[in-house]
Amino acid sequence: MLNTLFSILSSRLLWGFLGITALSFIIWVIGPLLAINGSSPLEPEVNRQISIGLLYLVWGFGQVIPRLHNAWVNRQLVSSLGKQEAAETGAPLLNDEEQVLAQRFSEASQLLKKAHFSGTSGRKKPFWMRRFSRQYLYQLPWYVIIGAPGAGKTTALVNSGLHFPLADRFGKTALRGIGGTRNCDWWFTNEAVLLDTAGRYTMQESQREQDASEWGKFVALLKKYRARQPVNGAIITISVSDLLTLSAEQRRQQASALRQRLLELHEQLGIRFPVYVLVTKTDLLKGFTAYFDGFDKAKRDQVWGFTFPWAKLKSGNFDVQTAFEHEYSLLQQRLDAGLADVMLMERDGKARAESYLFPQEFSALRPLLSDYLTQIFAHSGFETSLSARGVYFASGTQEGQPFDKVMGELNRALNLPSHDGGTKATEWGAGPQHQQGGAVPPVKGQSFFLRDVLENVVFPESGLAGSNRWWELRNRAVLWSGYLLLSLALVVAAILWFISYSHNRDYLQEVSAKVPAVNQQGQALQAGNLSDLFALLPYLNGLLHLPESQQFDINHPPLTRRMGLYRGGEVSDATNALYQKALKQLLLPQVAQQITSWLRSDDGSDADFSYEALKAYQMLYQPKHYDGKFIHAWVMLNLQRTLPQNITREQLRQLEWHLSQLLETQIQSSPYAKDDALIAREQALIARMPLSDRVYGRLKRLLEHDDSLKPVSLAALGGPQSELVFTRKSGKPLSEGISGLYTPEGYWNSFDKQIDSVTAALYADDVWVLGKSTSDSDKAQTDNLVRQRYMDDYIRQWDGLLQDLALNNIANLSQRINSARLLSSANSPLRQLVTGLSHYLVLEKPAAPQEPGKKADSGNSATNTLRSLFGAREGPALQIRRPRSRKSPSTLLRCWNWRSRYRKVAKPSSLMISSSKWMTFTAI
Repeated sequence: MLNTLFSILSSRLLWGFLGITALSFIIWVIGPLLAINGSSPLEPEVNRQISIGLLYLVWGFGQVIPRLHNAWVNRQLVSSLGKQEAAETGAPLLNDEEQVLAQRFSEASQLLKKAHFSGTSGRKKPFWMRRFSRQYLYQLPWYVIIGAPGAGKTTALVNSGLHFPLADRFGKTALRGIGGTRNCDWWFTNEAVLLDTAGRYTMQESQREQDASEWGKFVALLKKYRARQPVNGAIITISVSDLLTLSAEQRRQQASALRQRLLELHEQLGIRFPVYVLVTKTDLLKGFTAYFDGFDKAKRDQVWGFTFPWAKLKSGNFDVQTAFEHEYSLLQQRLDAGLADVMLMERDGKARAESYLFPQEFSALRPLLSDYLTQIFAHSGFETSLSARGVYFASGTQEGQPFDKVMGELNRALNLPSHDGGTKATEWGAGPQHQQGGAVPPVKGQSFFLRDVLENVVFPESGLAGSNRWWELRNRAVLWSGYLLLSLALVVAAILWFISYSHNRDYLQEVSAKVPAVNQQGQALQAGNLSDLFALLPYLNGLLHLPESQQFDINHPPLTRRMGLYRGGEVSDATNALYQKALKQLLLPQVAQQITSWLRSDDGSDADFSYEALKAYQMLYQPKHYDGKFIHAWVMLNLQRTLPQNITREQLRQLEWHLSQLLETQIQSSPYAKDDALIAREQALIARMPLSDRVYGRLKRLLEHDDSLKPVSLAALGGPQSELVFTRKSGKPLSEGISGLYTPEGYWNSFDKQIDSVTAALYADDVWVLGKSTSDSDKAQTDNLVRQRYMDDYIRQWDGLLQDLALNNIANLSQRINSARLLSSANSPLRQLVTGLSHYLVLEKPAAPQEPGKKADSGNSATNTLRSLFGAREGPALQIRRPRSRKSPSTLLRCWNWRSRYRKVAKPSSLMISSSKWMTFTAI
């Protein structure tokens, strides 16, 4: 619990979040108090919220982006380890041996691209902290293990007790610790990556060129993907077996090979790193197993060896041999001091004898190991000095017969016989049974003095290794380049800020110069007559254009006027507030007076005008039914009717703009008291006209100006030769005909489809304009009356046209003959006229009617005319259903036509069309 609490309190993520939160609190509380040149940019809450949000966003990116970069580098590294590469451009592909080095990750590459490692300390942290403290593969410390073939490198790793998180999932094919490794094995722990190189890479004896090439590629791979710090250290393994069995010359050659590999790492990687000496197979010393047989696991995992001071090693004047002799003697003294306790605890005589011999065996190893290390870490003025961080003794597994160097030398001194040339252990003991039984058998499967060396000494010192000098120089160059760019950006920003400050200062002076003239116009309005709407234009225009500049567009200011110093927005807001105040205090009262004046002067002669005038007046007192576009269009329509001659089109356009800003942007109310008597008088005037007449009048005004309804003329019905035989009694031209409203297309495609919507809109408006509602029966009756009014006008229009038609007055006989010949020809204008009239007089429904709503939408523009606005208004729709028993208007008209007025025209023409026969004049 305490460890978890300490991990939380020491988390950089937690303290970073708290720091950002504290800074956000300062911005929120103290930000409004900060002013720059009289302006407080953090005073609005929205600006503070945006600033705090950006602060958290930047901090979050700072936490996420490095992790994304690490993931990308990790994927690049793993991908490179799993693919085949050519040695250099234009070179052939790698051979089989070289491919093995680059393909060790083939089966685990996909997992390693996303794998995280947390370390032993990370497992004690809370889950959310472990998520943020995990590291990718390339971020872990990397250590290279170098040693001669059979030196026990792999055996030491297999039995070290370290946790290898990928071993269980991908098997233990790389853990072949008995025979030595042939290629490079990669061992992944939560704390570090261990690169177990093949022993032949170190000695390079059998195939020197191939081994050297593979070793060079291995070093190049490290340098490519860990350029800053390719390795964090090197571990060289020295086998006790080699020290005791090899000749002096062989030991010298082996030490020289190790030194050469370390120097190559130094030179090619370009860094200084610590070298840890691990003396393996110490169990082959006589008495090792007997001496340490009583150790439990914790004691077996501890460190047995010594560490040299790093500060002295870096100075270059450190004498490794002298320090080694001193530290080694201390270890020997420690063995001698503990010998008495071991002898007392051991009951077996044979084991006691071997335990007593072990300190002497360990002492006999010192000169051999000292010469070996002196050969590796010798100082030279021509080569890089190697840093021996420490010497540690370990045993991975207890296999094979121990060597008895002390007894071997004693046998040789006394000329006594020895087994295997005096190199193997001499069998001696307290009695014959021990001579037959041999040495104390080792206990297999136990490791001695390995785990803590790696976990508590090597891995925690991953920061001792230096960085690549060239990488540091390049990184420093990039860093200083960034600083230079930032400085340059700061200079450019400072210049732009200065320019922006100067321009904004000039802009404010320009605006200030306009203020006296605007104030003077306002004072003149207060002293003069405010009944004229156009008299307000100079003052309103002055306020509207006050923030504008002749130098730039205030809506799109250039960069040299922005940079956080632009004041056009504040000036525009201030002048807009003043402009809106002027609209409400000056223009709105005049608009209300004009609407009231028009309503008072109404004499009721035009019910539609009276209705719309009352409607506009009511809107100023009923916010629920307010329609700014309607009032705007109504005011402009009436102003244009009585427009003074000295008013220009530009002034009219300016007033229209001010009215739109006043009426259409928000709901307005009249500043004057409501005149109920005036409303009652106007409602009484409107009530004189039946509702059906108002509905029909509105439909008629809408559709008569519909450009999609084409008019019908006698010239079009009779053909191009009509003027040769026909004339109009009124003297009007034959090309002037009937409105397209009074045609089958006009009825079916426009009138019939809009009658319900217009009627419903008037019903809804009557509720609040006239203060009355209509029942369903009244609505049905109104519908019939509207259609009957249309039929009456339809017949009246066509009656007037036909009654106005006559033959041309012919003076002489020859013209009469020509006229008769033309009238009786196949393309007779009379025949075409009668045939065309049959279509319009019967009022048949068109075969392909237009889509609903197209006629109603044509010409609807609230800014052009008031009648178009009425067609576009949306009001509460009232459903009007016609009784099923009622005959349709077309049926009524058709029956009426056939029975009375148009029988003489419609019947012969229909017979002529159906039978394709000639028709005599007497039949007409």
